Amino acid sequence: MAFASAASGPWGGAALTTALATVAKGWPPGLTVLTGDDLYHLDRAQAAILDHLVPDRADGFALSVVGDESITTSALVGAARSTGMFAARRVVLLKDIGALDGEPEPLAAYAKSPPKASFLIVRAPKLDRKRKLHKALAESGVCLTFRAPANPGEFKALAAEVAAMAAERGLELADRAAGFILDVCGNDLNRIAAELDKLSIWQGPGTERKARIELDAARALVSGSGLLSGWELADALTSRDPKEAVASARRLLDAGDEPIRIVGGLASRARALLIAKAMTEAGAPVKAVVDASRAWYFREALATGLKRYTLSELLAMPGRLLAVDRTLKSRSLDKGAVLEALVTQLTRPSTER
Repeated sequence: MAFASAASGPWGGAALTTALATVAKGWPPGLTVLTGDDLYHLDRAQAAILDHLVPDRADGFALSVVGDESITTSALVGAARSTGMFAARRVVLLKDIGALDGEPEPLAAYAKSPPKASFLIVRAPKLDRKRKLHKALAESGVCLTFRAPANPGEFKALAAEVAAMAAERGLELADRAAGFILDVCGNDLNRIAAELDKLSIWQGPGTERKARIELDAARALVSGSGLLSGWELADALTSRDPKEAVASARRLLDAGDEPIRIVGGLASRARALLIAKAMTEAGAPVKAVVDASRAWYFREALATGLKRYTLSELLAMPGRLLAVDRTLKSRSLDKGAVLEALVTQLTRPSTER
């Protein structure tokens, strides 16, 4: 039995569903390769497969874990083919693809005709198909690709996944809180899981009803939220409020935030504005615009900004931001003054430009 999830196929959540359905029927013997950048779902699939094949992980006769030291393909296949008197199955896990050397032929031959009770699991988050060995791994036996969401059409599935993860911890995320967490953590579900664990501990023992997490709590507790370089400034840019934008910039500077990092936060919000404006002018529905620009937690400011900025003004923003980024890196000017000038230039009414 062989199946594959190509890099252009379903994202990691769908690949995990496929893996769990196969586990329920009985995992096929032979070579299994787990690859992709969605390590959260990859780890869960790996755990499910091993739990099914080796219920007692301490059984050294049934399970061998290799990869701490270099190993050849011949030695790896030899370990998978070996049988013992004290275990019904032989399971070998290669935990680090970087430890594997040699020609691909032994792996291909094993994948084509494995012993009935032999299972070789290869964990390979990154596969370089330009290398013969990696190409053979991707095309032999069972290969599951756990790909992180990379396009707007999958953000809805990502948001649903985060909501389910929160529910497992007795939490209910307000839309703005969920959007904020996604904005900070991106599609790194392992990091999101860690932040949800923190919110669950902060919330304390719950009741039968899920504890609702609002934006303020998420903003106060999520690690790295400062990397947004000030949600107040970003919202002021989005809604084109020059007074609040300058005031927010000064508060960030007074707090010791680095101007170049603040510019990075502005660039992220400017990109969202540009995407939203282009889609709006093309007639896209509001929900699609919000999802594509990932504006779940600042949708009110976005609605205001789309009325106050023209598309040409938004198209000019990346160039202005890039110029300031270079200025901050290459000139010995007052960086605070440079930032204030940028914020004023970006947000002041078009009649004053």
